[in-house]
Amino acid sequence: MPDKALILTSVAGRCVVYPLLGGSLGSWSVEGQDMLHAASADDVAAHDPLRISSFPLVPYSNRIGNARFDWASNWVQLAPNFAPEPHAIHGVGWKRAWEVISQAAGEITLGYRHLADANWPWAFTAEQTMSLTETALTLTLRTRNDHGAPVPLAFGHHPYFDAAGAYLKFSAQGVWMSGADALPTEIAVPTGDFDFLSGAAVDGRAVDHCYTGWAGSTRINWAGRRYALELTASPTLPAAVIYIPKGGDAFCFEPVPHINNALNLPGHEPAMPVIAPGAWFEAKILMRAVTA
Repeated sequence: MPDKALILTSVAGRCVVYPLLGGSLGSWSVEGQDMLHAASADDVAAHDPLRISSFPLVPYSNRIGNARFDWASNWVQLAPNFAPEPHAIHGVGWKRAWEVISQAAGEITLGYRHLADANWPWAFTAEQTMSLTETALTLTLRTRNDHGAPVPLAFGHHPYFDAAGAYLKFSAQGVWMSGADALPTEIAVPTGDFDFLSGAAVDGRAVDHCYTGWAGSTRINWAGRRYALELTASPTLPAAVIYIPKGGDAFCFEPVPHINNALNLPGHEPAMPVIAPGAWFEAKILMRAVTA
């Protein structure tokens, strides 16, 4: 069943994993406090990873404009997967079942093997390990190019956090402004509602943008909660996508390997990684509960 849950536990921590529901996380809590936005029973029953706590972004993150791009002097056309938008979004791993490779009380490794199809034309193997300690959750992400030539290939994650009472703090050098089609148009210095350098309330903002020159660490505080969250990511995740729907009960801070629509924006950094045959792209995300 797509909603079958596997539970990771420590003395103070608990994490729910749904391998068959896009290899997603359903919740993570420390001493009963939700550190990710917890999926409800109805969210799980909907079999929609967009309603789950966090899901994998492989082999790319965010949008590929109009689901097409030029690769090696040939146009690659993907199947749009986010109606009514004409774009391809978030890769393929979030919509596929993952298998359990190994499992222990506080750690699980999931695997997904992709064969070329209309959603992505090159084979790859992906693995994600969720490791739970008393106050931390680590996501270790790996994906291997199984195609016979170098191809674009990457791996990020898409965590949701509670929006109520949340304050977000991180530094970045630039933010990509977007057009009506949700695709990036130009890069700017983060100001106003896009500036979180000194920490700012999430409530009342509407943001769906990619940040570059991210320092690799982020802090989220919640009013009235014992624990804040510190998120750090490996240098292979040098960009971050922030999604704050106005009036929503959750928001996203997504460590990602490249800018939105990177395959259609040559010359802009961070670019989409290109991985040699048989080689791996690897990344890591650490989330820690710290005293607020």
